[in-house]
Amino acid sequence: MQSLYWRLKIFIVSLSPKLQVSNFVNILCAMSVKYRKRKIVLQFDKENPLSKYVATNVIIGSIGYNKLCDEVNQRTGMHRGIVDVVLKGVQDTMISFLEEGFSVKLGEFGSFRPSIQAKSQDKEEDVDSDTISRVKIVFTPGNKFQQMLGGVSKESFSNTSKDGGEDKGKPDNPGGGSEDETPDPSV
Repeated sequence: MQSLYWRLKIFIVSLSPKLQVSNFVNILCAMSVKYRKRKIVLQFDKENPLSKYVATNVIIGSIGYNKLCDEVNQRTGMHRGIVDVVLKGVQDTMISFLEEGFSVKLGEFGSFRPSIQAKSQDKEEDVDSDTISRVKIVFTPGNKFQQMLGGVSKESFSNTSKDGGEDKGKPDNPGGGSEDETPDPSV
């Protein structure tokens, strides 16, 4: 098993120039965030609702796990089966540490940490586990993601229907992702 580890390490080190070129190409291709205008109604006063307009992001699709593994295989030359095993191993290991209450840092990728939302109470003795309304995992992006976000351009997105009018379609998925993807519970 140890020899496999060293063979993988040597293989990854030999790929580093290829990965550096890939990173350089990614830096040159700036990300564009697509947005749509959406009307929201604020009902602070039920008799006089207030209408506002806001830009909401548009997710144009979803990349599944298999496609992600295939893309990593294409970009790095690592066998798809190895990519799958490594990603599942990272996921299982992260879950173990998060369950114990640790923050998990993945280098320049970013970090994950457990978090809670709780209802406020007037007295300290009223705070207990029943006041916790939600448990979630928070992702904080690393430097490369932060740099990518710093160079984002904004682009208006509008669909047009076959009759030439604007397609009202379904409302934006507030959790992001496509309809067949599990929505983001933190939204």
